[in-house]
Amino acid sequence: ASKLMLKLKIDDPLDAFAVHGACGFWGVLAVGVFGHPEFVGFGWDGENGDVAGEAHTGFLYGGSTLFAAQLVALIIEIAWVASLSTAMFFALKMSGILRVSEEVEMAGMDVSKHGGSAYNH
Repeated sequence: ASKLMLKLKIDDPLDAFAVHGACGFWGVLAVGVFGHPEFVGFGWDGENGDVAGEAHTGFLYGGSTLFAAQLVALIIEIAWVASLSTAMFFALKMSGILRVSEEVEMAGMDVSKHGGSAYNH
């Protein structure tokens, strides 16, 4: 994911997308792939204990329901984040505070906002 961000020329100096976006996506999807029947539980019915059953195991253990549920959850999450981010960035752009001025950008945020350079060059 880090290499993809560099290739697309997207500035992400903290690798936030690679760490939280891509790894989080894989973490959710991996449960649907590797969910062992002994460790995957969906709920409690008050009488019978864990009611997940064999159908709700990972894809590698013959289950497909869990994988599908994880995939649907990821799609919903992406839609939620995209819609809220779009609204937030649109509001910031309309209020004129999305970007700094060109002078500040050229001087660098370190000097203009923090009073010193972060690099010794």
